[in-house]
Amino acid sequence: MDPAVTKAFANTGISLSLCVPDNQIPSLASNSSEAILVVETFILPFHKRTRIYSISIGNEVSTIDEFARSLLPAMENMYLALRKFRLHKRILVSTPHSLAILAIVFPPSGAVFQESIAESVLWPVLSFLNRTKSPFMVNVYPYLTYNGSSTISLDFALFSENIQSLKYTDPNTNLTYTNLFDVMVDAVSSAAYSLGFHNLPLVVSETGWPSQGGSDDTAASLQNAEIFNKRLIKHVNGKPIKGTPLRPGVPIPTYIFSLFDEDQKPGAPVENHWGILYANGTRLVYSAVSIASVKENRENCFFIKAYDRTARIGFALLSTDSTIFI
Repeated sequence: MDPAVTKAFANTGISLSLCVPDNQIPSLASNSSEAILVVETFILPFHKRTRIYSISIGNEVSTIDEFARSLLPAMENMYLALRKFRLHKRILVSTPHSLAILAIVFPPSGAVFQESIAESVLWPVLSFLNRTKSPFMVNVYPYLTYNGSSTISLDFALFSENIQSLKYTDPNTNLTYTNLFDVMVDAVSSAAYSLGFHNLPLVVSETGWPSQGGSDDTAASLQNAEIFNKRLIKHVNGKPIKGTPLRPGVPIPTYIFSLFDEDQKPGAPVENHWGILYANGTRLVYSAVSIASVKENRENCFFIKAYDRTARIGFALLSTDSTIFI
C-alpha cells in the first residue's frame, strides 16, 4: 500500500479501516514478523494524525478453505503486533464476512451459521472479537438476496416508505420488519447469539445497490441505486438512532460499496456498477451525499475504507486491486 493513501487522510477527522489482501493471510498467520512489518510500515508513521479505526484481515474469506484455516492465526498475530506498540486498544482487528456464512436468513430469529464453518472457523473468530472488543464485520447486500428470491418484493429491499403494506413479522419473536436490510442484519446477530455471543458490536462493512446490470436485470438501475443509498443513509443515520428490531437503539456503522464504479472488474455486467462515482472519479452518478474530489491509483492492492463517525456512514473506497484516496 502506498503510504500516501493513509497520509492523505491526516487531520480530516475521517476514520480509516485498512485491509490486508487475502493472499497475504497465510504468511501473516505463519510469521509474526509480517504483522510487525505491516504496523511499522503502514501505521506507525501515520496514526498520530490519521485516524485508523481497524485492520481487516482479508475480505469474505471465512468460507474459503485456502484462507479460513489461517484466518484466526493471522488476526492473532496482527493483534499482538499492535499490542507490541501499545496500539491494540485504539486500532481493532477484524475480518469482513459475506452472508454466505448463514445457513438461513428467514426468519431472522432462526438464523444459524453454516455447519461446516460454525464451530471450526466462526466460533474461534467470534471468541477473538469478543475478547479484544472488536466488531463483527459483515457484508450485507439486500440486492443479492432480493435477486435470489421469488418472494421478496423490490420495495421491501429498497426501504419502501409505505411501511403499512410492507411488513414481515418474525413468527418466533413477533418482531416486525419493514425492510430487508434489518432482516439480514438481525439474522447475523441471531446466528452469533446461537453460539453464545450476545454483545458483539456489529459493523456492516459493505452494502449498496448496483446502478446497472445485464439486459434482463431490471432491479439494477440508477434510480434504484439512488433510492437504496439515500434511504439507507436516512435509516442508519436517523435521530434518535433506530437500530434494528432485535437491537433497537443500537447504532449500525455502515460502509456503502462503493465509491467508484469498477469498469475493469471481471464477471457479470452488474459487477462493474456499484459505485456512486464513475470509474474515472470525475462525475457523480447521483448525489446521495456530498463527497470531496477523489483520485484513484490502481497499482496498489490494499483495501481501505473511510468512515465518518458523526454520520455513521462510510464508503468502501476500493477493491483489492485498486486504491483510492482523497
